[in-house]
Amino acid sequence: MKTVPNNVVIGEPLVSLEALGVEETETIVRFSFDEVTNDQGNVFLPHLLKTLGVFDSTNECRRINEQRQKSSKFNKDPNLNLWRNIDRPEFTNFKIGKKVFWLIVGE
Repeated sequence: MKTVPNNVVIGEPLVSLEALGVEETETIVRFSFDEVTNDQGNVFLPHLLKTLGVFDSTNECRRINEQRQKSSKFNKDPNLNLWRNIDRPEFTNFKIGKKVFWLIVGE
C-alpha cells in the first residue's frame, strides 16, 4: 500500500507553498501538467488518485464517488466530486477514508 503524500502539486501554484501553510516537514509530490494530462488533453482526477495510490482502480474511485455524492456532506461542493477533470487552479482538501491530502493546482 502506497503512502499518500500530504500535498499534491500540479503545475506552478499561484502563490508560494509557504503562503498556503505548507510546512517543510510535509511530504509533497509535484507533477507537471504534461505528466498528468491524458490523451484527450485533460487532467482526469480519478487517474491521478489511482497514480497516487488512493484507489486501486478508476472503477473503485467511481464507486466511492457515487456513495459520496449521495451524502449531503459531499454533494454540495463540486470540488469534492472525485469523478471530474481538473480544468482550473484549485486548492482542495480531500479526505478519503483515512487518507487526507491537499490538492494544489496552479498554472
